[in-house]
Amino acid sequence: LKPFNRDFKIFLSIVILFTLGNSSDAFLILRAKNLGVAEILVPILWSALHIVKMLSSMPGSAWSDKVGRKKVIIIGWLVYSIIYFGFAFAKTQWHVWLLFAFYGIYFGLTEGTEKAFVADLVPAELRGTAYGVYSFAIGIGAFPSSLLMGKLWDSFGPMVAFSFGSIVSLIAMIALWSFIPKHTQQKV
Repeated sequence: LKPFNRDFKIFLSIVILFTLGNSSDAFLILRAKNLGVAEILVPILWSALHIVKMLSSMPGSAWSDKVGRKKVIIIGWLVYSIIYFGFAFAKTQWHVWLLFAFYGIYFGLTEGTEKAFVADLVPAELRGTAYGVYSFAIGIGAFPSSLLMGKLWDSFGPMVAFSFGSIVSLIAMIALWSFIPKHTQQKV
């Protein structure tokens, strides 16, 4: 990490924090089944998520070019937080269908934008390395995230488990807003 600037290192720390609340999407499927969605419908549910993700990815990335990467990531993480709170308190199957569709918007806002933000934070000659370090940071958070989600689910139920993910994403969102300076935002 030595050749990277402070802002990139802080962003990596915040991404790790966010990822600790972003467990495997298998828990979403488990929650859907928990609320009565038939197994035969899970591929359709999963497809709906990916259709929304596909349709929102280009507009989400283009929007980050106009208003700044940080703002779009923060809004995407807020969407994630709302979705996870929704999964925590969902009571019926139609809640699951709606939440899965909106979950695609989170991806559309953040996947490309986070990678573009990495490019904004580092010099061009370090971008390849930076993408590798960024992916590594996500990997560091992903494994314990799912273990923690499973433990919370087993011990306290899905409401607590999904609420935890939602709260962690809110904390990461506030950290991104607070600790990454405005000047790092890309504007067209």
